[in-house]
Amino acid sequence: MSMALLSSYTSFGIGGEADIVAIHDPEEAADALKDDCIILGRGTNVLASDRGSERKVIVNRLGTLTFDGEYVYAGSGVMLITLCAACAERCLGGIEWACGVPGSVGGAVLMNAGAYGGCIADSLVYADVLRGGSLVRLSREECRFTYRQSSIADGDFILGAMLRLKFSPQAEILSRMRALQYNRGKTQPKGRSAGSVYLKGDKPAGWYIEQAGLKGAREGGAEVSCKHANFIVNTGGATAKDVLKLMERIEAEVFKRFGVILKREIRLIGDF
Repeated sequence: MSMALLSSYTSFGIGGEADIVAIHDPEEAADALKDDCIILGRGTNVLASDRGSERKVIVNRLGTLTFDGEYVYAGSGVMLITLCAACAERCLGGIEWACGVPGSVGGAVLMNAGAYGGCIADSLVYADVLRGGSLVRLSREECRFTYRQSSIADGDFILGAMLRLKFSPQAEILSRMRALQYNRGKTQPKGRSAGSVYLKGDKPAGWYIEQAGLKGAREGGAEVSCKHANFIVNTGGATAKDVLKLMERIEAEVFKRFGVILKREIRLIGDF
């Protein structure tokens, strides 16, 4: 066993001990997935338990990047920031929306990640998935993408994805990336967070949280960002218990004031 702290593998910087196995090659995946396990990419959009996990945690580091004209095949462990930079080098546009998203290709496909009017479904040709030990190639239609969702099951393991982009002048691609990064910096907080805590409903979740007067609300080391109310920031020493208590407080107050049930984008992993 290789015991380590989940806090080292999550963007929140929170989480207790678990048996952690990193995989770097697709051939390692089938063996690693034989046991009951938790699959972790770059650790964004998750809150790991302070008690860690009795289940094995598979950390995905599949880093293949292969280019063929307008097509790029990306391993599921490739960071979206890395993918964007590599595509810009080759004058391939269409993925700029992801340049500031702190996740991996696998997570992006699983939840149809998107920003600023774009999403992974716009470019995806197919996704390779391990299902029950067998390789399944799912077309974009078979993935059945909707807002921040796909039909890919919890037990599936995404190996990689084929994307089709489009040739564009490099200067235009870089200009779009800089503009999006600038806008992200103005509207989203720095520091350790898991990204958006709640999904957008009829209105942005941050609107409800702000109107409920919860900007700056704290539980221990966890704080609702004053810059963007749909972010909870680890201000230092926050525990999973702090974050979860703050989330439950947000959900109760928003429901009390507006009758709205906020849907969590963050996934809880480990032994809560």
